[in-house]
Amino acid sequence: MKWIGVIILAVIGVLAAIVAFEYLTLPIHSVPHFLGGKHVRGHYNRRGQALAVIALAALGTSAYLAVRIRRADASGTATPVQASSSTQAGSADTLVSDTESAPAAPEDK
Repeated sequence: MKWIGVIILAVIGVLAAIVAFEYLTLPIHSVPHFLGGKHVRGHYNRRGQALAVIALAALGTSAYLAVRIRRADASGTATPVQASSSTQAGSADTLVSDTESAPAAPEDK
C-alpha cells in the first residue's frame, strides 16, 4: 500500500519526460495533435522545459519516497521482538532446544 504513491509518481515522471523530449526535439509543425496541435507561436520550448522540470521533480520525489520506505522497512525488521520473562511459551527454536537438552527418561526393565 505504501508503494502506490511511489509508482504513480514514477509513471507521471516518465510520461512527463517522454512528452518533454517530444516538445524539445521535434519541430513545431511535427508535434502530434494530442500534444497541442499545430500552433506556430513557438511556446513549445517553454512547455518542454516545464515538463522536464515536472519529470525531474516527480522522479526525484518517487526515488526519495522509495528510499524512505525501504529504510523504514529495514529498520522495522532489524529489531528482534523479545518476549517478556513472565510468559510461559517461547519461540519454536527455544522449545526444540529445551527438549533436546533435557535428560532422557529412564526406561522400565
